[in-house]
Amino acid sequence: MSAPQGASQQGSEQWRPVLEATAPDVRPIANVIRGVNFGSSQRASVNILEAGFSIVVEEARTLVARAILPYTLFETYTFNPPDQERRDDDVPPEVSFEIELNALLTVLDIFGGAGSVSSGAPSGGRGGKGKWAGKDNDDAEYIDMHGTSGGIEKYFQTGEKAGKTTGMRMTYIGSGHPLALTLSEDANGPVTTCNLSTMEPEPHMDLPFDDDNTLVKVIMKSSWLLEALSELDASCDTLTIICSPTTMPLPHTSTTQPRSQAIPPSTNKSVGGRDFGPRPTFRLLAVSAYGSTEMDYPNDREVLQLFECQELVRFSYRFSHIAQTARALQASIKTSLRMNEEGVLSIQLMMPPVKVRGKESETPFIEFKCLALDEENP
Repeated sequence: MSAPQGASQQGSEQWRPVLEATAPDVRPIANVIRGVNFGSSQRASVNILEAGFSIVVEEARTLVARAILPYTLFETYTFNPPDQERRDDDVPPEVSFEIELNALLTVLDIFGGAGSVSSGAPSGGRGGKGKWAGKDNDDAEYIDMHGTSGGIEKYFQTGEKAGKTTGMRMTYIGSGHPLALTLSEDANGPVTTCNLSTMEPEPHMDLPFDDDNTLVKVIMKSSWLLEALSELDASCDTLTIICSPTTMPLPHTSTTQPRSQAIPPSTNKSVGGRDFGPRPTFRLLAVSAYGSTEMDYPNDREVLQLFECQELVRFSYRFSHIAQTARALQASIKTSLRMNEEGVLSIQLMMPPVKVRGKESETPFIEFKCLALDEENP
């Protein structure tokens, strides 16, 4: 859309798109967005800022998921907020709208090039189901997006150089306009432009998390939590998280299934058939109509890279809500799990680091916040 003839320079600036962004490879972008896609008809809020944009979804007024995509994840990123958004100098300007999330992911994968990138997610190997494969995640490999030069084709890759990755240009003119995406997998191949309808954003549930009220903080490799969730029956009703200080044993909880302990081979010390490894301090207790299952995690740095807990903590959550994190866990490399005094559970997932044309981007991440169940009336 062009400005009318004779328009002043100030008037022409108002015709600039609110957002223009380009990326030589849609995979890391789709990888983050896919982590908060809960269903085929899921509507999501897109919040655009100068620092990047976020995608927020909500389920059952209990679970809120937010995907953060920093501007450095793109090769070019230009945000032109409308004049009315610039009035408050203390609050960064922000533009929001809603889209159908599954439609966005379908468009990003229109050439089949938005598949998952390597993230160090569990893939078997190293002697056990779901164990960490390959190098240690503390030295996670970068995803390197190579580039070319030229006109519009500079945003797209040549098949020989990039293995048929899909390049993208994203444009949002402003309120009432669609989100336009131009994609191609080859500079010399077909170019497709798709317009996604946008809607007025609906307010989402606010779940503030005050660090001063944090009772538990755990950092672990995402593969350990993903493996635990994968081994639990999908029919489970609730998932209870129990944590105790390192000086206090976990309380006894009766289960109908054998207790399993997440201990890597190098830390599972045994003498005469008895285990003398680190004492478990973190427990997942899953309950279904058919019984219950416990999974214990010892306070060992190979399992829990950080564990902070000053008192016995126990909160329960709907298992179906926690299970929604599985796709994001599979794509992430590290997990931070926190619970506060009200039982609000915060799960922050760090995605693989990315290099765009040789430059390192800020780390994208996904955060889930979930309300605890009322134990007296679950």
